[in-house]
Formats: sequence, structure tokens, C-alpha cells
Amino acid sequence: MTKLTASFKLSGSVPEGLFSAYQEILTGLLDYASDKGITSFKRLRAERYRELREKYPNLPSHYLYTACQMTCSIYKNFRKLKRRGLAKAEKPRL
Repeated sequence: MTKLTASFKLSGSVPEGLFSAYQEILTGLLDYASDKGITSFKRLRAERYRELREKYPNLPSHYLYTACQMTCSIYKNFRKLKRRGLAKAEKPRL
């Protein structure tokens, strides 16, 4: 299993449920990318961005844009590990 870690600096208050919403977005995008075999950021964003904007209208667009970038990065790394025989799972997961 591959783990992606990120550090956050928080100033002020964090909106309720921000991290759970972001995890939900990443999980959904990762499932979609792995089902369709999408490794291109542009293609993933073109196919899913509108739907995400409708589902999460209160989130800044940068979060959705960054989620698409992270998803492509995670999926590309998973495919590389899978080709080398280092990934045992069929799909990447967070």
C-alpha cells in the first residue's frame, strides 16, 4: 500500500468537515481515474470538474483543481508500482 502524506498549516478556524469533504472528493476521483484509466490531469479535470462544482458549491475552486492534480499523481505512481510488481492491490486507495 502506498501512502501519500501532506502537512497543513492552519491559521484561524477550519470549516466543519473540510478534511472529510476533501477525502471524499479524492476517493471519488481516484475510483473514477482508475476505472477509466485516466492519468492526464487535463482529461480528469475536463470530465469531473463541473460535477464537483455542482456537488460542492461552497468549496473554493482551487481545492477541486488541486484534488484533480493529486489524484493523477497518486494514480500514476500506483501504476508505476503495479508494473514493477510492488503493488498488491488492484486499485489505489487513500
